[in-house]
Amino acid sequence: MPELPEVETVRRSLSARLVGRRVVGCRARAVRLRSCVDPASWQPLLGTTLVRVERRGKFLLLVFGELSAVLHLGMSGRLLVVAPGAPLQPHTHLTLHFEGAELHFQDPRRFGRAEVWPTARLAEVPALAGLGPDALAEGVEEVLLAAAARTRAPIRSVLLDQRVVAGLGNIYATEALARAGIRPTRPAGGLAARRLRRLALAIRSVLEEAIAAGGTTLQDGGFQDAEGRAGFFAVELCVYGREGLPCRRCGSSVRRLALGGRSAYFCPRCQR
Repeated sequence: MPELPEVETVRRSLSARLVGRRVVGCRARAVRLRSCVDPASWQPLLGTTLVRVERRGKFLLLVFGELSAVLHLGMSGRLLVVAPGAPLQPHTHLTLHFEGAELHFQDPRRFGRAEVWPTARLAEVPALAGLGPDALAEGVEEVLLAAAARTRAPIRSVLLDQRVVAGLGNIYATEALARAGIRPTRPAGGLAARRLRRLALAIRSVLEEAIAAGGTTLQDGGFQDAEGRAGFFAVELCVYGREGLPCRRCGSSVRRLALGGRSAYFCPRCQR
């Protein structure tokens, strides 16, 4: 699933290619993603100009003045900017025709989201209203301290809860924990404040480095930015997806376990 660095990378590429362009056409399929794509709701965008592209956690907001598109890439979604008239790839559920370019939203597994809302009512969008502060916002350290004090859940589960901190997924939660030397199974409430502060710093550093690298494209080639370019942070991953391989810090064999129905990777020597 694209996480904060991948979504931020897409935001930047969309901004560079589409801001200031006018919508001249729209094609939307009535297909059920996390919420049903309503073709009629996209028609009012005709004639509007894209003013800016924002990101909230893993969500993208395309602001067209009084209306905004709320997009989430889900597990397999892609937003691609292509030349006008480019052939539609399979699973393209939405096409916005701009002057001189097209935006295609593809989602094979249909876990994404594509909705149009009045910009003045974005605070009422249920998926946005429940988000915690952005993982790159100021004050994440205090948020983690408060959240950990309320639970004995594993610390990785706390990091993946978008109501606590928005934008983290399994890749970057795993890598931040590795940098902070914290095992993903450790009960959050049992962690000392100094370790949680170290974790907050690790979250920021790993996210900033991943954004600079254009995100993480794994061997399946799943992630691409809006211009079809892969991200290169995979070569920097310390433990994620590296079961049986040496930890990049100490050389111990990386281990994997199931945690909350998902794989958790860690170094048994570096992480306690």
